[in-house]
Amino acid sequence: MESDSGYREKMDALDLIMNALKDHEKQLDEISHRLEQTIKKKKTGEPSTIEVVEETQKIEASPRKRSPLVIFSKWSEFKGTCQDSKMVAFEIEGNSFHVYALVDENVFTYQETLPRTALKVVEEQASFTIDKDALSHIDSLQFLIEGRLKCGLTLTIKSSRTLLTEREYLFELHYEFKPGEVKTFLSRELGVAKNKVVEGKINY
Repeated sequence: MESDSGYREKMDALDLIMNALKDHEKQLDEISHRLEQTIKKKKTGEPSTIEVVEETQKIEASPRKRSPLVIFSKWSEFKGTCQDSKMVAFEIEGNSFHVYALVDENVFTYQETLPRTALKVVEEQASFTIDKDALSHIDSLQFLIEGRLKCGLTLTIKSSRTLLTEREYLFELHYEFKPGEVKTFLSRELGVAKNKVVEGKINY
């Protein structure tokens, strides 16, 4: 035989259900009454309106956070700032060598302009003269001699020669980047694992 407390709990639950049904019945009666009034107005030609309230929830997308971009022209400063980067990328874009580093959600880049790829050389009696317009800076001449960028990266330089006049030649230079060697260089210089260095670009 069930206890009195168990019986009371069941009766309380039944009371709650009955009250909920009564409230539901009242709402149905009200809706039914409104529909009847609308139908009657339609039959008599009276204008009627049914108001529909739609609740919408706006979800505002948070704006994408753009990482600040800092461009370095000195390798020593870039190297000091970008030690232990999360990711490093490199590319040649146009006539420039770019290195990108991701540090604490910030993107830093180093860029270095490559020397011009065409040199005009004039052969004289006891020497050769290089067109100065092709060498904008003394570093360009040093690069041609050593094949080394200011950041310390060594490139392979190949050239082809075209005779312009009897004593005038045009040398066209071709720079070869070996991705594996660039990855090794950047891994060593920036103190990051080689698998974190990729050929490409880090967007900002």
